[in-house]
Amino acid sequence: MVETRLIEGIEVINGSVPLTKTDPVQQWVDEWSVQLYVKVRAGALEGWGQVLPAGGSTREPYAALINRLSQALIGLNETSIEDAWNLMRRLTFSGGYGITTGAISGIDIALWDIKGKESGRSLASILGGMEAPVKRYASLSRYNSLERAVEATGWVLGKGYSMIKIHQTSKDTLETFKTIRKKYGYGFGLAADLNCAFSLEQGKKFMEEIVRYEPLWVEEPIWPPDDFDSLRKLNRIGPIAAGENTFSFFEFKRLMEMEALSYYQPDVAKVGGVTPTLEILNLAKKYKAKIAFHNRPDNGWISTIASTHVASAIYPDALIETPPNEIPSEYFLFRGKITKSDITPSGPGLGISPLPTIPTSNESKMLRFHEN
Repeated sequence: MVETRLIEGIEVINGSVPLTKTDPVQQWVDEWSVQLYVKVRAGALEGWGQVLPAGGSTREPYAALINRLSQALIGLNETSIEDAWNLMRRLTFSGGYGITTGAISGIDIALWDIKGKESGRSLASILGGMEAPVKRYASLSRYNSLERAVEATGWVLGKGYSMIKIHQTSKDTLETFKTIRKKYGYGFGLAADLNCAFSLEQGKKFMEEIVRYEPLWVEEPIWPPDDFDSLRKLNRIGPIAAGENTFSFFEFKRLMEMEALSYYQPDVAKVGGVTPTLEILNLAKKYKAKIAFHNRPDNGWISTIASTHVASAIYPDALIETPPNEIPSEYFLFRGKITKSDITPSGPGLGISPLPTIPTSNESKMLRFHEN
């Protein structure tokens, strides 16, 4: 007989795991050394989740909403994850998406972690998967010059990574991309994230230039990010990726019906957690869409590994965004396997949890993507 447990507590932890510095040192070290974790207690079990506090680069509104939602969840059967998700979403439906679905994400991921731990199996296993390896790519921060970005790319290649994404400004991405290809060749995957920098006309000109350098994709080239028609037009020129700022199943459905993108990028820590991500991946199967999970490439790792479990079980051909380093063993207990090319998840549950040594801090710094 399966023991019934009730949700007894939900705790928010302001993590401050430092970004691993590259050579040369990247920008955004302080901004990407901020995490928001959620710990859910049910009986003797603890589940861990993570939220990406992208809205305003501040954790406070997410934490406040999690604390408010916990008032409705305490005493609920922890195995009723779908009921919990629907309750949270109905309580926040008039708040739209963004911060609301982000807050829900942390709790939902933690509940799935508990569900796996109850059975002694991994999340991938309870979702029907075989703990298959999932390909990862190294996502770089921004560098304050083209030369430093090119040098850092060479440093990452020298460590054995074969897929890389750069985050340079709209003014230097094209020349950086061109220089990287000229110096290091075409024997590795290279993508660029524009962070919604261009108008449609600017984007068209950029795409017409960059396609000759064979990008894996160009990510979020258009402002605003929900201009799906413009994304579709650019995708006719070259491969476009987006989805980290898409928060609902129905938005992903519209994008896939339009064939607006070459890669779709749900973020399990923004979209509402594992529960809606499963629906999005099953939708992607129907449309034969390519999936490249978005994760902020910091050292948070909880949401990254949650993405890996879901991908391993449902969509093993997906790609996973990661920082250009391994999981820091001084801060996390990780039971899976990670190499320069892929991640193999394990359990029980997520198979990863913060150690007591994990640093915390209430400080944060505004991340301005569009400063040049």
